[in-house]
Amino acid sequence: MDADTYFSQRLEPQLAWLGQSSRANKAAYLRYRLLGISLGALITILSPYAARNLSWNGIAVVPLLLQICGAGVALSGALLALNQHQENWLRYRNLKEALEREKWLYNTGSIEAYDGPDGFHRFVCTAEALMGQERAMWLRQSSGTQANPNPTDPAAEPSSIPHPQGTDPQP
Repeated sequence: MDADTYFSQRLEPQLAWLGQSSRANKAAYLRYRLLGISLGALITILSPYAARNLSWNGIAVVPLLLQICGAGVALSGALLALNQHQENWLRYRNLKEALEREKWLYNTGSIEAYDGPDGFHRFVCTAEALMGQERAMWLRQSSGTQANPNPTDPAAEPSSIPHPQGTDPQP
């Protein structure tokens, strides 16, 4: 596979997916946080009126609203913890930025490792190692485990391919 094919069929679609997923997780995280904060503030505002006999069709309105707001705060927090929107947003964004950095280093020939006859191969190894680490993290997250239950399964662990020339792939 040549560089143009790798970029167009593997790297660019991955970068697009990471960008879209990062934005979607950020929006969900901010939406749930704003909902929890707003409902919590509404509880604070309504609490002094709970003892008053404000009713509508025989239903005490303020206590009912306080219960609904409290349930909303709990539900918002539970959805944030369950779906891990903040963690996913930051992970996807960091991976996208790391891949884009490697792409720029390769395209500009800014480091010696990418500027030789096997520079493309080294770039692919680095990019795939970064993506493999994310896949391994996703597998651990989706299975609910912190450690690899099968240490002989290379698909379940991050790639051990070092970054070319021992340079750090993160800025």
